[in-house]
Amino acid sequence: MAKSQYQVIIIGAGHAGCEAAIASAKIGAKTALITTDLSKVATTPCNPSIGGPGKGNLVREVGALGGIMATITDQSAIQIKILNSGKGKAVQAYRAQLDKTLYNQNMLALLKSTEGLDLIEAQVAEIVSRDNQITGVRLVGGQSILTESVVITAGTFLNGEIVIGDRVVRKGGRIDEDSVYSLSDSIKRLGVLSGRLKTGTPPRIARDSIDYDQMELSPGSDAAISFCYPNHQILPLSMQEPCYLTYTNHQTHQVIMDNLKQSPVFSGMINQRSPRSCPSLDKKVANFPDKSRHPIFIEPEGRPDGVDGERMYIQGASLAFPEEIQEQIIKTIPGLENARFIRHGYAVVYDYFLPSQLDKTLMVRNQSGLYLAGQLIGTTGYEEAAALGLMAGINASLKVLGKPRFVLERDQAYIGVLISDLISKVHVEPYRMFTSRAEYRLSLRNDNADLRLAKLGYRLGLQPKSYLSQVNHRRQMIDQAIELLRTSSVKYQGHPTTGYQLLRMPKTTLAQTLEILGIRSEVIDPSIYDTVESEIKYSGYLDKQEQIIEKQRRQAEIKLGSGMDYTKIKSLRNEAVERLREVMPETIADAMNIQGITPADLEVLTFSVRKCRVSLY
Repeated sequence: MAKSQYQVIIIGAGHAGCEAAIASAKIGAKTALITTDLSKVATTPCNPSIGGPGKGNLVREVGALGGIMATITDQSAIQIKILNSGKGKAVQAYRAQLDKTLYNQNMLALLKSTEGLDLIEAQVAEIVSRDNQITGVRLVGGQSILTESVVITAGTFLNGEIVIGDRVVRKGGRIDEDSVYSLSDSIKRLGVLSGRLKTGTPPRIARDSIDYDQMELSPGSDAAISFCYPNHQILPLSMQEPCYLTYTNHQTHQVIMDNLKQSPVFSGMINQRSPRSCPSLDKKVANFPDKSRHPIFIEPEGRPDGVDGERMYIQGASLAFPEEIQEQIIKTIPGLENARFIRHGYAVVYDYFLPSQLDKTLMVRNQSGLYLAGQLIGTTGYEEAAALGLMAGINASLKVLGKPRFVLERDQAYIGVLISDLISKVHVEPYRMFTSRAEYRLSLRNDNADLRLAKLGYRLGLQPKSYLSQVNHRRQMIDQAIELLRTSSVKYQGHPTTGYQLLRMPKTTLAQTLEILGIRSEVIDPSIYDTVESEIKYSGYLDKQEQIIEKQRRQAEIKLGSGMDYTKIKSLRNEAVERLREVMPETIADAMNIQGITPADLEVLTFSVRKCRVSLY
């Protein structure tokens, strides 16, 4: 039987798979992307939007490194807004509503145009490994393809089941697509531990069946917003599609409580954990009985004249009740009394693999060349998937090309926080990124993602020199602006004061500072206003953070390694030994982030490694 040869094979063409495939090919590895249906690459089966607190930061970082989600989002957005605009820059984020068909089409076009990338429509049945080294894959039908590295990004499709009410309505990873069976068993045979998780999606209703007069308008932002470029307006407000806000009420809650036993979440039909940050509507009502209403956002899946123009997404109303009860619930909500259902809500239960088995490159520790990314390792959301897929694709290609691995640490990027959390914490539900998870979020802002990561993207071969030159020019303008404020002074409230000191005052903006100094506003490019303000206002905190980061860098120099035998450290608690053996941290700094490891454990570990290194292996 004929065999093909690729250096890297990507399995699955969701958001993680597309990022992995394009990154691998651009870095220089001969790459194949295998998926069952090329027409459905990078679909948005749940909420047709990208971004949000924490998530938007991930997208900005993906774009700065040379990934593709930021670009495709900018190209496909039908509404875009700044979230948390009244709060500090460290927690502000972008969110874009998408034309979901356009997003899919733009992604497919980019995949087809990527040099060194082959697209294959097939289903993978088995991962082939010899002596713990990946050697190939076998397709359903028997064809074998040789490869040195495999990146699996199968999303919710491994042994996926669609649940509505008290029954599994079909085997599938999405309502309109089949499950993948043998691949999951193949991964398990390689010694990779698995579990089951649950996710869900709300109903879709017809645009013309909604009474918008009973709802609040939820528009986008008329501002310079772009996931690719800071302070660049991609979509004027006049070209944006509106969203709407309504609320549940006592009647909604009564229908839910009267039928609670018919919800698969409460009947025992589904026992798997779902994302706590995105609970089903029945869980919200049951868990918060004193809350009189819950917000429901009505969001378009495309422009009115587009392919998906008729479909409206009901954000906040994830349901898996029987269809007739779903309709009763939704029709109690103001504006939805005459809602016409295009598709009912449903839940998905699927296999995932415990991320603690991966190293910082997302490679399975006991299988050289096998990488896992996306929902397959217990995350939720397109943004987390894209970030993980990008990193897995980068490292799979670097490995086969004999180049050093690429790792981002917690102080460098939200992507570093994401991977660190996944491999070092105990997870009982799908992981979602929040700004609160990043201890260095003052440094990891939306506005400076390119300043932090563009050089790394260029070195990898994912960013052109023109992009790096543009970012370097922006850095130069920012430094010049800060120096101008340091050296410009004025008498303010009876005291000599520099512009730098003025801007550090609470609620003082850069525009106000320039006016007080008598400097024309156009002297500083408006595109850098946000970053200049942030770097000056947060300067004291940033200096303290840098001291902490430097301490952790020194701790990162104390290597532990994969051969460490923690049972030989007699003063280490049993729980600490168990967690260290499970995660196998590479450095003392990594050990600090492991859930269950105390400061006392770290002190014992550091002392033992420094004094007794030879005897611990």
